[in-house]
Amino acid sequence: MRRLAPFALVAFLLASAAGAAPRVSYDSQVVVLVVTSQDYDEWRPWEKKTPETRIVQAVVLDGNLIATTADLVENATVIFVEKHGRPLREPARLVHVDADANLALLTVDKPGYFADLQPAALAPAMPTQGQVSTVRWRSGQLEISASRITRIEVGPSYLGALEHASLIVETDLSGGGWSEPLFADGRLIGLTYAQDEKSATVTPVDVLRAFLDSVRSPQGYREFANLELSWEINRDPSLTRYLGLDGDPRGILITQVPWGSSACGALYPRDILLSLDGHAIDAAGNFEHRRYGQLKFTQIVVDGHRAGDVVLGEVLRGGKHVPVRLTLRPARSGQDLMPARGSGDAPPYVIEGGLVFRELDGAFLRTWGKDWEKKAPPSLMTRYDLFRARQTPDRRRVVLLAYVLPSAYTVGYSSLETLPVRSINGRAVDSIDEVDEAFRHPEGDFERIVLEPNVVRAEVVLEAKTLEQATKDVLDEYQIPEARRLRTTQLPDLGPSCPAAPAGAR
Repeated sequence: MRRLAPFALVAFLLASAAGAAPRVSYDSQVVVLVVTSQDYDEWRPWEKKTPETRIVQAVVLDGNLIATTADLVENATVIFVEKHGRPLREPARLVHVDADANLALLTVDKPGYFADLQPAALAPAMPTQGQVSTVRWRSGQLEISASRITRIEVGPSYLGALEHASLIVETDLSGGGWSEPLFADGRLIGLTYAQDEKSATVTPVDVLRAFLDSVRSPQGYREFANLELSWEINRDPSLTRYLGLDGDPRGILITQVPWGSSACGALYPRDILLSLDGHAIDAAGNFEHRRYGQLKFTQIVVDGHRAGDVVLGEVLRGGKHVPVRLTLRPARSGQDLMPARGSGDAPPYVIEGGLVFRELDGAFLRTWGKDWEKKAPPSLMTRYDLFRARQTPDRRRVVLLAYVLPSAYTVGYSSLETLPVRSINGRAVDSIDEVDEAFRHPEGDFERIVLEPNVVRAEVVLEAKTLEQATKDVLDEYQIPEARRLRTTQLPDLGPSCPAAPAGAR
């Protein structure tokens, strides 16, 4: 019998007494999705682009479910699953998608498909420090890369409206950001949804578990909630005293409350929000999270809350401490004036005489490529950054004169592009449907398009009696199947306008 060295003997006895930890079988927990999609061309919305296929990572969960990020599968035409690194594929079916939380669940209907797969155990919460493992399949080989937690940061979900805490990790994995699962101590702690060089952003297990629990709830799925506020930090002692707050600055200053937000009718500009759901808010807009320390206060409505819940708070208004009551509304991109993502329907458009109109949204801006925030026209990015959430009953969407298809009818206008439209034939246009309606009511002999202030042109004037024929000629010349595609689903009803501030408020 071979003798064990003393230190090996001790290790053997300890392992025998406590029970050796089982080896984590990531190869049976992580699978590959082969996703084929065919998106519409945002510049030529009457056409579809060439189909593309991408490889996406996913993780197996209890109940024959597979979790991944919604942006990678939401508009897919076909989804197949590969397991154990083998190219044998089975079709997958979407079970539930929350695009604004950027999470999706799928399953495979083939009997016995999950028999040789192992559901990943969910960690009780995301860790705050230490080393974790990023896992993915690549060319039939399982890669496990070391990643290091650097911080927790509250920000918007990818292409969605939900704002929540995310893990930021430094990783040795190259080319990530395709829903790679992260594990700590053999338990799932999140899904990667973005990576810039070596820094990856991860949707944490806290959000994934809440999503999963809501999908499984007998009462039906309840969406995550958002506050959707415009606010400023409150570090100016003079402003604090002017607004009637004694002592050191604290709380945040409300500057604008969008229509349809959770704060509509509860908070008002120039309120100082001091606390929410029992959490004091400091002058920088942070609160003390019971597990993660200082976080941005918008995380309060994500932790343990859903749309429809009522959250209590306190504001300083008109020099008085006033209790407030907020009914949380869903985090939905479609509630924004310029949504970060499309609705999933074919993008609406109108062509009149060669002028191509569409609505401004994040999908259109992202056509400027990887660095679209820097490359897209500054005038559009300014609107998007500052006024994205400011939808009103009279301003549902921003309509663009996207560009002009050159023709004899539009001579002199062919260089115009990406210009927001104010009105058509004296009618304010706040959606693509309003563009269609406005062209049915010419101003006498002319069609008059007034543009928002810009350095190029103030208005476009066309001859009304020849417009219909000019449109037909353009469609024939450019082989465009139809002159318009209007919205197939109605814009969301966001309720009554936000009331004016009560008497006594400054």
